[in-house]
Amino acid sequence: MGRRELEPELAALVRAVFAEAGSEVTLHGDVARDAQGRDYGLGGLLELVERRSDAPLPELVRAHVLELVAAVQGPGAGRAGSPEETVARLYPLLLDAATLADPAQYPHALEVVPGMLEFLALESPVGWQVLTSEAVAELADASYLRRGARARLARLPVERHEVRPTGQGGNLHVVSGSSALTGSRVLVLDAIHRELTGRELPPDGAVVAFPTPFSLLFAPFDLRVPEVLQVLIETAAREFDASGAPLSPHTYWWRGGELTPLTAVAGGGQLELVNADEVIAAVTRLAGGEGEVSGRRPHHYGFAHRLLPSLTHLGSVPGERIGAELLRLWEQHGATLPADQRLAPDGLQGGFVQAGRHRMLLVALPVPRAATEAFAVVLAWPGDGSGQRAFALEYAVDPITGERGAVLGEWETASRHRLHRTGMTAEARPFIEAVVALLDPPPPPPVKAKRRGLFRR
Repeated sequence: MGRRELEPELAALVRAVFAEAGSEVTLHGDVARDAQGRDYGLGGLLELVERRSDAPLPELVRAHVLELVAAVQGPGAGRAGSPEETVARLYPLLLDAATLADPAQYPHALEVVPGMLEFLALESPVGWQVLTSEAVAELADASYLRRGARARLARLPVERHEVRPTGQGGNLHVVSGSSALTGSRVLVLDAIHRELTGRELPPDGAVVAFPTPFSLLFAPFDLRVPEVLQVLIETAAREFDASGAPLSPHTYWWRGGELTPLTAVAGGGQLELVNADEVIAAVTRLAGGEGEVSGRRPHHYGFAHRLLPSLTHLGSVPGERIGAELLRLWEQHGATLPADQRLAPDGLQGGFVQAGRHRMLLVALPVPRAATEAFAVVLAWPGDGSGQRAFALEYAVDPITGERGAVLGEWETASRHRLHRTGMTAEARPFIEAVVALLDPPPPPPVKAKRRGLFRR
């Protein structure tokens, strides 16, 4: 990730050609910087050298560097005619900040995710030329220019698009092309998805990656995300490593135009999943909606997630009768369903637990078979006299590893589900201990005494 170092022979040739053009440069990986502080990206040169390995290296370097100097230093540098003509040809271009000799030289660039900057760029004979801050200031406000540039990007035709099955029940959209703006189209992903599918992205957006400037990978965020995410992460990392012009190895969550990283570099340079709790919470919420979920059994799910949280009389049922009452409720709920959806109450049992000052009813359910079905439910009556609360120990599958486990959720209302904790097991004792911890939150830190006087802190 970041800058790529030039081989010594190639670096020497680059310096020599710049000197021939009257500029002494220092090399910062694949970026050359001259005494006036101007940056010259050499990623295109590296890609050219790889693509034309049969051509004489000195000739390739000389031709490319001289064109680069002309584009950056020439009379038309930073302009494409009149100011109006220049504005009409601007596009947004994503660049890794680590590939720049001095990112602080571009204060107008927008950081869309940590380390990834959105520039305003014009096409030149040697690729896309990033506008300097001075050129931007001469044209208009940067945010105004950025809105227009994004609108133009959204209108560009898609060069190539394929829907690639992941082999695990989901599909990955792959957009590619010869334009270095292809990866930057993540900035207008909603428009791209609409053009390709004729539909809007779902409310939770999409998971997306842009491993190179020439590729964009994404999948709408729905119940198939756990099957797609691992394939997306591996594909993005592989394309990034193989590219002569990499952009980002990471996978992101696109929501309403904002990007949230889903991977980060761990020890040893390996990628690890981050913000997994948010992904699990969203998938759990989607699975708990009114739409039918593949594999989820209506009898099991409805009893645990709909019926039990809605009941207010169970706390007054004598302990010796609670088992019979749960069996009655199970049969009653099953009677509302078609005969082929009714389940036997194998393993259904319940009992009251006194945990400190809190009274609880622990209900063990038949073994869950699908994500969001529950291992157990706790109805809790807090010791402070507040209202009944309903917690569920829910069957879950890790979105990356596929490992089976459990999460702790709570139905705060009939329509609002909250995920409290991941990494749970199906055991009752840790479940009860976790519920007690939620009922007894730690006290707030002591408040420092405020200073009196004109300035209060």
